[in-house]
Amino acid sequence: MSNMHIRSVDDVRRFLREERKRRGLTQGQLADLTATSQKWVSDFERGRVDPPMSIVLKVLVLLGVTIAFSPATISASDPADAGSEF
Repeated sequence: MSNMHIRSVDDVRRFLREERKRRGLTQGQLADLTATSQKWVSDFERGRVDPPMSIVLKVLVLLGVTIAFSPATISASDPADAGSEF
């Protein structure tokens, strides 16, 4: 698996959906593993619900995904731009 730069919540949704499919899991199977429902997984993947960070982290662990944080390059002229994608 290669590195992916996540810049928005939608990037997280797409990544988790693709990784779930790559591992051959249905939405129902992922729901069972995360103690949620198939409807919730579907709604999350479609952007209809925003999950608590605890569930996102649980899904990442179950899918064998690690997270690495690194500082963003911030423009010296406008540091407020750093969070504009969210």
